[in-house]
Amino acid sequence: MSMRDRTGTASETITPTHTPTPMPMPTTTLMLTLMLTTTTQNSGQRRSPVTGKATKAVIRRTSTGKKDGTEVKKVGRRKGPLLPEQRKQASEIRKLRACLRCKFLKKTCDKGEPCAGCQPSHARLWQVPCTRIDIKDIGYFMKDWKADYERHLGRGVSVYNVKGFAQNETVMWITHGYGFALPVYVREVYVADESCFQVDWVESCLTDQEPIDFELRTERLDVGAKGVSVEALSDYLDKHIDGGFEDFIQDHFEGTPFITEILKTAHRYYVKERMPVIRKALKLVLAYNLTLHITMVENQGEEVPLDGQIDDEDSKFYGKTVAPVMINFQIKCAMADMWRELQKEILEELSALYSSVYSGERLKNWPTIFMLASILLAVWEEMQFDCHYRVPDPAAVNKFCNDMETTPVGVIVGLFHAISQKLPAFMDWDTAKHGHLLNNNVAVCEAMTEVRQHVIKHEAYLRTRPDASFDRNDFDCLSNKFLSKLVIRAN
Repeated sequence: MSMRDRTGTASETITPTHTPTPMPMPTTTLMLTLMLTTTTQNSGQRRSPVTGKATKAVIRRTSTGKKDGTEVKKVGRRKGPLLPEQRKQASEIRKLRACLRCKFLKKTCDKGEPCAGCQPSHARLWQVPCTRIDIKDIGYFMKDWKADYERHLGRGVSVYNVKGFAQNETVMWITHGYGFALPVYVREVYVADESCFQVDWVESCLTDQEPIDFELRTERLDVGAKGVSVEALSDYLDKHIDGGFEDFIQDHFEGTPFITEILKTAHRYYVKERMPVIRKALKLVLAYNLTLHITMVENQGEEVPLDGQIDDEDSKFYGKTVAPVMINFQIKCAMADMWRELQKEILEELSALYSSVYSGERLKNWPTIFMLASILLAVWEEMQFDCHYRVPDPAAVNKFCNDMETTPVGVIVGLFHAISQKLPAFMDWDTAKHGHLLNNNVAVCEAMTEVRQHVIKHEAYLRTRPDASFDRNDFDCLSNKFLSKLVIRAN
């Protein structure tokens, strides 16, 4: 009798018709029977693996790829643990960093350009370049770019021309004409060639007129030994944000369609929410534009006459006094350093904001991302114009513009559209219907309503902007070239 049969017999119930005479049982057999009976009674509902229901055999299928033996890349989420060779590959990928598409889709990222893992990516990511560059590093196209202040380097402001400085320093109040002033210590400078004190600038106030060139001789003054105070400069910019920012935008951009309105909306949003990163972005707009702005001197009093007063009535700054050329240069250099640092910090914060997107919280930081993206693109449009306008080498200009558009602009625009899928297009926004998607935040909903009005107002114009090209006599020729891509979704 098998062991299974014996176990079955031990658990049966027998009703005898008469009492048989018990037969002697061997000691070994008796002990075995008792052990089997005890085990069966204590097992409860558990079944013996032998008597239980038979499980299906696991069949492992090994795919050899195509019929010709070449391997086929499988797209989608993996199932089960990584194989040893996959684990090694994943380790290498982590060192390389995944491309932005694979990060967004949470896919394994392969080597190569474009990455094989993201090549058949979801349609919403078609605009995002396949790049492993982190968002915080997409300002790489700025490397060695100095077009915002470089032209002033060739105006005789060099150690070879300067013979010495006066010992006495006095305070001069520098301004850009928007109601605030920056204190700077200045001193007289002695030079070999005094032609270096000439300063020139261009103004374009009327759309039906060509830009007007101006030139003036300025005072023989330079910044004091300690240079321009970074703290004082930062405070000077802060004053523009806290009072008069919208006036600055209106006056400086002279009503340029859409960009003027979107920057005012961003400022109103900041006033309500007080987010430090939005303040940095507004400060970036100020610092960049004032770097390329004419620098002037506040009235020093009638007893201190200065060279450089603008007496041409065609100038927007008629009656003002232009800052000494060497001080003008130092202010521009300090302002240029400041806006570069601000842009670097904004990109770092934008990268951190997208981390929440990769973790699945698509709309958590959406309003902040939109504001930062809008402001960055607005500044980059200006940079393209200034590069065309100021850099004489066409090859250098084309390289700068291509480097900017291929990856940085594509990343900003493409990723923003990817996280906006659950939201309506700007023109379709309705706070009553869609406000809950953004937690019914009053400041956000009001900003969205404003943006909707701006987009509807300028829709026809915005749809023509992606094809904008440079025109030296039109200072608005590249305006909204990138912003239009952000607010008008491509089909």
